[in-house]
Amino acid sequence: MRGVSLLLPLGLSLACAAGIAVAQPAGPDMTGTWTGTNRSIVSGLPAHFPVTAPSVIVDGNRLLELKVTVKIDGQDEGRFWGTLSSESKAEPIIGVIGSDGKRVRMIGQGGSAIEGTLLDDGTLELFYTENRAGVSVAATNVLTKAK
Repeated sequence: MRGVSLLLPLGLSLACAAGIAVAQPAGPDMTGTWTGTNRSIVSGLPAHFPVTAPSVIVDGNRLLELKVTVKIDGQDEGRFWGTLSSESKAEPIIGVIGSDGKRVRMIGQGGSAIEGTLLDDGTLELFYTENRAGVSVAATNVLTKAK
């Protein structure tokens, strides 16, 4: 009898936990087109930042601003995929949404790493980094999703 009295509360606890897990939201909908401005510092000649782009030279580095588009084509729960585009290049990206529903991480096919946060006003703040032979990039982006 004592075993049954211990199993009943355990069973109820598991049932409640299962109900809570089902009730959690699937996370934000990332699909669609996000656009904004990339503010970057660049060393070398990365594809998204051609030498012809207007820039300011500081200690051998280029300071640039350019328009970027992130198009998310699909999403499955906290995973998504799409394309990151500038005027000079488009590259496939894949990403994930953090358990808090606000943090995102992406990686571009060319090796770029992108981390960001979905802000309360519906914008997406991203930090883009790239580091490979002869090329370094650090950039911030604030993107707005098209309605």
